[in-house]
Amino acid sequence: MSQTPLLSIVAAVYNGEKFLAQFFECLEQQQLESYELILVNDGSTDNSLAVIAEWRDRLQNVQVLEQENQGVSVARNTGLAAASGKYLAFPDIDDKLYPGMYRTLLEMAEKEHLDIATCNGTYVYEKRRESHPIFPLDRLPSTGVLPGHVWLKQALDSRKFLHVTWLNIYRHDFIRQHHFHFEPGLRHQDIPWTTEALLAAERVQYTSQQFYDYYIHSESVSHKPDNDDTLMRSARHYMKILEMLEAINQRYPDKVRHIAACRWQIAKEGLGIIHTFDSMK
Repeated sequence: MSQTPLLSIVAAVYNGEKFLAQFFECLEQQQLESYELILVNDGSTDNSLAVIAEWRDRLQNVQVLEQENQGVSVARNTGLAAASGKYLAFPDIDDKLYPGMYRTLLEMAEKEHLDIATCNGTYVYEKRRESHPIFPLDRLPSTGVLPGHVWLKQALDSRKFLHVTWLNIYRHDFIRQHHFHFEPGLRHQDIPWTTEALLAAERVQYTSQQFYDYYIHSESVSHKPDNDDTLMRSARHYMKILEMLEAINQRYPDKVRHIAACRWQIAKEGLGIIHTFDSMK
């Protein structure tokens, strides 16, 4: 293995005992030759650390960092600060990665000198509903190399774009250059992160291959039932996201003026606030 890994895989772990074995199997099946796995234990109270210990020797080049429970954003920032790879990935431990995902994205990034390489995934529901692509294949086909803001425009115009980090790999120097970090304590922190990263990126490429299963289940933080307290917190998160998106738009005025959907996504988050308060009546 080279001294500098090609890929740093950063994953937050909070009470992930039941998910970790499948997650580690998925990473094994990637068959990567040069990578590091940085697991940030975010104050788990279950047997997550025991499961990690069982797998540690099999996976090689694993760092386990410990912190008090501070949420996924702080955990990712902790892992990001420790990462040394040429590229970065931020998967969620309760999802499924298919063989070839990172190899494909790394080949794209290396061949085309990309800031961001990205792929498609699949919504997988706990009950009833059928699985389907995250990005409809008829609306977002594979692309060549694009400026980030052009890809963002295409994605937002589809009205099916999902702001997530886990379908992407990022060139580490690009992230360093722009001093990007995840907003601590913010629910849906991937919305401002992906918006600004794409506005800043000069070279982005997307493949419509579905390499990632995004599980929507009752234990997912973003899909738990809400009471009035959590609804009020959600409203505060939406308001913070609105502020951040407006600030991002002001930092990239020349690019944003060509993307009407950048205003649409602000309106969409504003409607989220209205819906939240309406749910409390």
